[in-house]
Amino acid sequence: MPTLSVGALLDATGGTLLAGDPRTPVTSYAIDSRKISRGGAFFALAGERTDGHAFVGDAGRHEAAVAIVARRPEGNGPLPAALIQVDDVAAALARSGAYARQKLRARFIALTGSAGKTTTKEFIAKALGASLKVHRNIGNLNNELGVPLTLLSCPDDAEAAVIEMGMRGPGEIAFLARLVDPDIALVTNVRPVHLEFFESVDGIAAAKGELFAVLRENATAVVNLDDARVRVQAARHAGPRVTFGQTAGADVVLLSVSDRFLPGAALTLRIGGRTRTLSLRVGGAHVALDALAAAATVVACGVPIEPALDALTFMEPAPGRGRISELPGPMTLVDDTYNSNPEALASVLRTLGASSPAGRRVLVMGDMLELGANAAAFHREAGEQIAASGIGLLVTVGPLSRQAAEVARRAGIEVAAFDDASGAAGTIASLVRPGDLVVVKGSRGIRLEQVVDALVTRRGEAA
Repeated sequence: MPTLSVGALLDATGGTLLAGDPRTPVTSYAIDSRKISRGGAFFALAGERTDGHAFVGDAGRHEAAVAIVARRPEGNGPLPAALIQVDDVAAALARSGAYARQKLRARFIALTGSAGKTTTKEFIAKALGASLKVHRNIGNLNNELGVPLTLLSCPDDAEAAVIEMGMRGPGEIAFLARLVDPDIALVTNVRPVHLEFFESVDGIAAAKGELFAVLRENATAVVNLDDARVRVQAARHAGPRVTFGQTAGADVVLLSVSDRFLPGAALTLRIGGRTRTLSLRVGGAHVALDALAAAATVVACGVPIEPALDALTFMEPAPGRGRISELPGPMTLVDDTYNSNPEALASVLRTLGASSPAGRRVLVMGDMLELGANAAAFHREAGEQIAASGIGLLVTVGPLSRQAAEVARRAGIEVAAFDDASGAAGTIASLVRPGDLVVVKGSRGIRLEQVVDALVTRRGEAA
């Protein structure tokens, strides 16, 4: 990561030096005092549950180089070597991230979208990694705190940085995009998610489209031509673009998709007159579309395309992002527990219906959160889709998913309904059979990873 100094952070934040030498080097950055290392900077954020100022002493015991604070620490305990006082620590973190970004020579790729953005980020990083040294967000560090930390941790010698951006309301994407100042920008898609915070899907589209709106004129927009709302938002950028989709005139054309969990999705695409078929290590047409978006981003970057496409076929999904495991029995488990929304669930159901396991198709469905006033209706509609999808067993978790359970049960589907993930985890191993294909999907707040852990622990993971 770039080695800044206390003085550089002082300049970036516009703060006041309370103590310490401005020449002191700073080699790492954290908002959690437990993650501070010697020579690091600690941003003492005041949160809803804890105030980082109570942990400045911990940062001192870890030999932090500097703490950025809103008030002078109390007490006589150990302190970091330097203290910078600012009016707003979160704003100071953002300014520090933007400062670090301007010191870096890497090509910056920013992406957002309603679904698949983390998997797309991983695909892009894997593809570009065939030719370049790549930096990216770790985990879900994609918000107003995570993005500046990602910028601050970017190595000096990185040649590309792939920055995922999340949001919960209007203005957030524009704020993050100005910090990142991307050379290439991608909006994967627009879906009915976070409706608790927006009046309509068009409102979500406008918020995602802020990425295009603030893009530098000479930067490149990567545009999904198959998403009408993305096309509309892309018009907010007048500069160069690379397009992808099923449209014959796209720069990266999707010719076909093999929608399946076993042995994994595949897609055939055409780039510049050349056709390639890619077999992926993760299932579902929705993931194939993420790989398509990544391929278009590679084209926008101008790196060699063939090794990048080869690399896409080796991308392994992170836990909760569609990871496929073969368990003794045998049984196939798809861990898609990180998040869920109506369209993502519908896509999973289509893929389940197109898969041919030796046993049953089993769906463990958790509540889809943040859907606003129509949440119950979305879950009833999911029940109708489940009834028509060839599911052999439906396991629901949470009060909203009981709406889907009732509809599916009336259609003759075998159903087991649970109030919470711990209840489902305690029973799931007795519900599944050898040969079953089990897909576990729900919103993050439902904690369906407990169900995945129960299956893996009780049956033993073989692969």
